[in-house]
Amino acid sequence: MLDVRRLRIFAAVVEGGSFTAAASALYLSQPAVSQQMAILEREAGVTLFDRVPRGIRLTPAGELLARRTETLLAQLASTEDDLRRLGSGVQEVHLGAFPTAGANLVPMAIRRYRELHPRIRVVLTPAHAQDVVAQLHGSRIQIGLIWEYDFAPQVSDTTFERVELLADPLIAVLPKDHPAAGAGEIALRELAGEPWIVRAHRQPYAQAFEQMCRLCGFEPEVAFRTDNYQSVQGLVAAGIGIGIVPRLSLMPRRPDVAILNLASPSFCRRIAALAVPETNRPSVVSDMLDVLQATAVDLTEGISLG
Repeated sequence: MLDVRRLRIFAAVVEGGSFTAAASALYLSQPAVSQQMAILEREAGVTLFDRVPRGIRLTPAGELLARRTETLLAQLASTEDDLRRLGSGVQEVHLGAFPTAGANLVPMAIRRYRELHPRIRVVLTPAHAQDVVAQLHGSRIQIGLIWEYDFAPQVSDTTFERVELLADPLIAVLPKDHPAAGAGEIALRELAGEPWIVRAHRQPYAQAFEQMCRLCGFEPEVAFRTDNYQSVQGLVAAGIGIGIVPRLSLMPRRPDVAILNLASPSFCRRIAALAVPETNRPSVVSDMLDVLQATAVDLTEGISLG
């Protein structure tokens, strides 16, 4: 019979690509990891690794076990969490959300969900979109909100169910006294000569703004990068430059900036939810997914640029 503790070590070896990386992640010695993997191979009755100069390479049997181990450990963690919650007498739904989703989408969804399930506790966890998969694998959340730019989509982890929520259009933000401030919309390339205030992103979107501008045929002059959308509005209002931001980030919106839709080609940030598979999740978690979808519809129909 395969030992769960050794499967956890095996998963760390697969993720890290070597016994040394797994040992560092698990605070074990490298010989201890090597010994446990040798025992696991004996238990499995097959060779799981080929040793190569820079680490390990999974054999076909190792690849099969890696896929099954990922699912098994996720199910085990989910079961342990469910048992703890039942033992405490309080059911919980754990939701991970990135900051700008906390302006409207998440509060509206939680308010609606509490009307549906007043006795269920919603535990909200900060989760950058790039961290959601790790938090789902670690059973720290059951649903995580993610986003991606439509001009540079990312591949989702197929372990989890993906539910599309809404397209959040990118909007131009200009000082109130900018010559184009009164226009209904403007093409990005018409702003090519302007200095830009850019929202800084982690990989894979560190150069997303430049990529978008290149698609429109120009190289932007970046005056400043900030990690806060409110700072973008403030610096634009001060006349330091102009910006491009997602519509949901404009809440609250400063009165001393003008906002314009982008004429074709326009771009958007696609927001989706990743959730533990339906076979492994309580119905109250599925209900939260339904509420998020309904709330996203309301936001899409109800938020104007006014």
